[in-house]
Amino acid sequence: MATGTSSRPARPGRWPHLLRPGTEDDPLVVVRSSTWNYNSIGLWSGDEVLLVDPGLSPAELELTATRACTARQAGAPRQVAHLVLTHAHHDHLRGATAFPGARVWMPRIAARKPADARERILAAGERLSRRVRGEPGPLAWPAVDEEFGERARIRFGADMEVELWFLPGHSNCTSVVWLPAQRTLLSADYLVSPGVPFCRHEASLFEAALERLLALAAELPIERVVPAHGDLLEGEEAVREGLLLDLGVLGAMRACAEGLEPATPAAEAQERVVAAATAFRGRGAGLLSAQDEDNAERVLREVRAGRD
Repeated sequence: MATGTSSRPARPGRWPHLLRPGTEDDPLVVVRSSTWNYNSIGLWSGDEVLLVDPGLSPAELELTATRACTARQAGAPRQVAHLVLTHAHHDHLRGATAFPGARVWMPRIAARKPADARERILAAGERLSRRVRGEPGPLAWPAVDEEFGERARIRFGADMEVELWFLPGHSNCTSVVWLPAQRTLLSADYLVSPGVPFCRHEASLFEAALERLLALAAELPIERVVPAHGDLLEGEEAVREGLLLDLGVLGAMRACAEGLEPATPAAEAQERVVAAATAFRGRGAGLLSAQDEDNAERVLREVRAGRD
């Protein structure tokens, strides 16, 4: 694999389209959505397939599953044996009911979300369905066969093994998936856009998750990262640089927030914390400026709470 590069696909002629077609040497399928640069993921071994957060629309579900089940396969198609849902955000839950017979895996805390949280998540999914043509119909909470705590291991097909690691930070229920044979980390919503962290929970917990990933990158030969949205990272150095960039941005935000006088007006504090991220990166967040603002709000909230 290349070192220190980001995999950017050519402009496609249609949506969805294949980022990684899957081959005998590298049986990883990645399908890019037209919505939020979402990546649907499949992996095969022998006559079985494992899917991870498999798609937003019927077209994406079909392309991911069909490619993983039939690529270079003579005779009967492979069967989807396992479905991994990395966390309980609605874009990751879509398609969970599309593969009857597959064993569904999910972090325990995600699988056991209380009823009010489930209602909010599914309602957000329904709003997306109304905005995006071709989305599936009414969403349902997945029936989970295998809840896991800190770690789990799945063996399937001829000789494939994957590991599931609970890693809260993006949400309180996020996990990531390690593919040892492919030296690939499926990072869910970490490293979605290095330099603009996608924190949807507590900033300090997100930072702890990045530190854990950095430690794992030092221990393991992580040569490729496939985030749930955005470009793939290729090469150990690119992975390390991406993690350090996200950590640096959050660290710059936190240092700025901690250095502000308690009486600093909220709007000014927000502006200065965002400016600290821009200065660290050497550029603005562009189309992701709303995420910069959201990260700043979360960091400021934590710093203020620590002073109370």
